[in-house]
Amino acid sequence: MENNRRKFLKIVSHSLGGVLAAGIAAPLVGLGIHPWLKETVYGTEDFINLGKLEDFPIGIPKKMNVTSSKMDAWNVFEGLVMGSVWVLRKEDNSLSVFSVNCPHLGCGINWGEEEKQFLCPCHEGIFDINGKVVSGPAPRSLYSYETKIENDNVLVNYKKLI
Repeated sequence: MENNRRKFLKIVSHSLGGVLAAGIAAPLVGLGIHPWLKETVYGTEDFINLGKLEDFPIGIPKKMNVTSSKMDAWNVFEGLVMGSVWVLRKEDNSLSVFSVNCPHLGCGINWGEEEKQFLCPCHEGIFDINGKVVSGPAPRSLYSYETKIENDNVLVNYKKLI
């Protein structure tokens, strides 16, 4: 009888010790694994609002800053400028949204009002109003972003290019 009681108490004490050890170890293991399982710095929006459709004149590219909120661990930063884009509204109210960087070496491009073309000042790259290469060393057209219009708001799926 005494032997069975000792055996029972031994099993109970080892079980309780195991449960307590697991309770202490589990958060430590989770702390070590967490960075691999979850992205810790990210934007809080997929599509970012650039403004109302009527803010963009038809046929004239308009440079817009892309502002969003960013989450870093537990902090949320509101209204951060993520970058810039060129927005072109067409006659049918469809949109083309282009990167402000030249695909050659990433220089900032500008809209030449007189030339009616996008101009890269670094290596004299020229792009038409639809972002297609006209001349210069650029290997491809301007990068364009996915857009949509919801409730008369222009939204862009902005990803920063290097």
